[in-house]
Amino acid sequence: MKKYRAAILDADFAIKVGTTSVINVIGDVLPLFCEKLYIHRHVFENEILFPPLVKYRIQELLNRNLVEIVDRESIEQKGDLLAVAVYDSTVELLRTADEITRSGGKNWGEVVSLSLAKALNFPVFLSDEAGLQKLVDDYLNLGDKPHDERNIQVVRVDGLVVWMRDNGFSRKHGKVLWSAAGKPRDMFDQIWSPGVHLNSDT
Repeated sequence: MKKYRAAILDADFAIKVGTTSVINVIGDVLPLFCEKLYIHRHVFENEILFPPLVKYRIQELLNRNLVEIVDRESIEQKGDLLAVAVYDSTVELLRTADEITRSGGKNWGEVVSLSLAKALNFPVFLSDEAGLQKLVDDYLNLGDKPHDERNIQVVRVDGLVVWMRDNGFSRKHGKVLWSAAGKPRDMFDQIWSPGVHLNSDT
């Protein structure tokens, strides 16, 4: 099973995958997807508010030490001055990259989460924002080194479903997640055909 070293979670992704009662994606799937899950404090306190089930499931991971809430202050407390500098410069870069971005408002969760990912070298940002990978590639990733470990990969809901397909999860659970996230039903069969895995049910 492919397991990432670390991933940082965005609010939209958490809300889309965390609401179904059939499969606990936050509590059962994400701990298998990555060794440690991180959430920016701004996202946790200001953006992941409803439904309460999502917050409850994240809190369960916090109790198991599988999630860490991080922010600029937490980096500073560890004395990593270089990471703080990278975080600050990335926040400023992304804040001005899109004219509709507002400090503490529109797009701010993505800005501060990506800045943490850049500063702390997290390889994955779990977000379902369309077009975000292009922004990351244009402003943060090393264009001449596409496979460099310092690059950030944006994994959307469909990417998580593909990961589930390739790592032995049941097709039924993938389909439940797909529907819960509001994805078009007819597109599911295109990425997870019936019978792809012998151990997958339909």
